[in-house]
Amino acid sequence: MAFSEHLVITAITVSVAFSFVLHAYSKRKINASAFIGTLTLGALILFLFGLEFGYVGLLALFAFFLLGNLVTRYKYDKKLKLGVAEGNKGMRDINNVLGNGLSPLIFAVLYAISSQNTIFLLGFSGAVATACADTFSTEIGQAEGNPRLITTLKKVPVGTNGGVSSPGFGAALLGSSLISLVCLAFVSSNVETHIRITFFFVCLLAGFSGCVADSFFGATVEDRNPLNLNKHHVNILATLSGGIVAIVLGYSLGVGI
Repeated sequence: MAFSEHLVITAITVSVAFSFVLHAYSKRKINASAFIGTLTLGALILFLFGLEFGYVGLLALFAFFLLGNLVTRYKYDKKLKLGVAEGNKGMRDINNVLGNGLSPLIFAVLYAISSQNTIFLLGFSGAVATACADTFSTEIGQAEGNPRLITTLKKVPVGTNGGVSSPGFGAALLGSSLISLVCLAFVSSNVETHIRITFFFVCLLAGFSGCVADSFFGATVEDRNPLNLNKHHVNILATLSGGIVAIVLGYSLGVGI
């Protein structure tokens, strides 16, 4: 793709993403801290990935932002009655931005300081796929599932840390697959089809694995001594896990971008 084409696509992506984030802020879907944090994260991703891949990274984050806000509305009244809905009618704050965006940012930094080793693009993709998988799993699973604790498989109340269900797992696969499709834009059109397919399934499995890791961390360390981690800390660990799984799988399978 020519320099001018990259520039045009980047400009369009930035304009659309900024418009939607501004709209979300005006509609009180995110507060001021989340608004500033989201814009800062997007700017850093653009800078670290450069002109070639910056717009793809931004597009992946934007897709997660949009999908996450949409799925939060799913049976919100029911989740509110159960006491598991996001507070303030689903409004996100800076903690949500850091919980889901810090790990992708780490992989972007690693890409930039490693002489642009593209394996870290896969790590970034796995981290964002994990964030989307976990959001889908939580928002849909809590509204539809009869959860069991992931460590013991005993039935637990909806909203219990580490609770999993079949609808939640299905939702996780859906969320991960949607981001994986977006992240295929990282792969050059000149790359062989089987590499593109492998890239997609690596991202998909990494996102799902990271979501499962989130449930495991929720059941074992969230709000528990001695670490007493909150859900945002657990999200960081889970998205980091998803990115690492993507890198390991991608390296093992010889995925080249």
